[in-house]
Amino acid sequence: MKSGFAAAAMLGISTCASAQSSVTLYGTVDAAITYTSNQQFTRADGSVGSGHGWQMTGGNLVPSRYGLQGVEDLGGGLKATFMLENSFYTGTGNFVQSGSQFNRQAWVGLADERFGTLSLGRQYDSYSDFLGPYVSSNNWATLYGSHIGDVDNLNEAFNFNNAIKYVSPDWSGFTLGGTYSLGGVAGNFAQKRGYSFAATYAHAPVSFSAGYLNLQNPLDAALGGSNGYIGDFACSNPSAMYCQLQNADALKAYGAAASYAIGPATIALTYTHSLLDHSRYFATSAQPTGRNIGFDIGEVNVTYAVSPFLQVGAAYIYNVAKPDGGSSTRFHQVNLGANYALSKRTALYGVAIMQKAVGAGIGIDPATGAAVNYAQIPNLPNSNSDRQLSVSLGVRHNF
Repeated sequence: MKSGFAAAAMLGISTCASAQSSVTLYGTVDAAITYTSNQQFTRADGSVGSGHGWQMTGGNLVPSRYGLQGVEDLGGGLKATFMLENSFYTGTGNFVQSGSQFNRQAWVGLADERFGTLSLGRQYDSYSDFLGPYVSSNNWATLYGSHIGDVDNLNEAFNFNNAIKYVSPDWSGFTLGGTYSLGGVAGNFAQKRGYSFAATYAHAPVSFSAGYLNLQNPLDAALGGSNGYIGDFACSNPSAMYCQLQNADALKAYGAAASYAIGPATIALTYTHSLLDHSRYFATSAQPTGRNIGFDIGEVNVTYAVSPFLQVGAAYIYNVAKPDGGSSTRFHQVNLGANYALSKRTALYGVAIMQKAVGAGIGIDPATGAAVNYAQIPNLPNSNSDRQLSVSLGVRHNF
């Protein structure tokens, strides 16, 4: 690892300087073989075809990443803390976001046991932090099991740059959080600006969370722009569907979630509503600013611990997409998975994702321009039909 020697040196210096301070190097390496039943591709002559896909994929169950996390005890219950974290493609070693040394997190802050934590830098937003733990994609279903295109950001495709974030202490099970991202554009305070807030109440065996997210210019503010897109909609070939949906004036989302533990089983429910304001995906010469499109998404999932080593899960996700002035398209998705722990740090996993699209269709036939129903399992090339199946078998190691 390129920064391994420097990280080790930092750890040694920190340990010598103070017994109350520490720097930890950590990470995950995750790799799998993934089969997809139907993937659309563009031929050299510009025509469109489809076929089965076999790929080596990575960062599925947990993002492949490495990071440094540090803390210094300042006394009186106050600590200084920081985190630097990057993600990479296991198969090639390339950064997920080209040109970004720490594309996941890069922040520094102060934590007080009485007043909470305030941090500054590139961070995940509070809405996603508080609601994300309830969905199957963040537990056992891999990133392919997230909601359509991760448009509601519960799988945290969006990171907030230049962000100020506050997380309260735990007040008898109740926790608050808020994030504000400065756009940094002179003369236009709102451009690329983002903010979110959320709250959680947890008292075993139940938990409830709710929150709101608002991000201006999401494609450029958080998703790398048109040339460096790192979101979950298909953008892998010139005729890929849905890629420009997040090229919008704003993303506005709200949601709620709950979970209940019954012995070795946990049942979780989530609902989110997301609006892409003036999506350029629908732009025409008569309407160059595009149209609004809303997504209503519900998920129910069950996780069951068969033994201390084996966990299985099942989830159903109902995605509804409806553009202004148009009819709705529905994406039915089923996630099935199993995770077997070989040790505290190493696990084997198998996950199957099935999706079926019905309704008016928001895909566009590249040959005729007509609206069609194309399924698209998140993070994979879209199907050339209304259905798609993906199966992944992999290994995950934490260090």
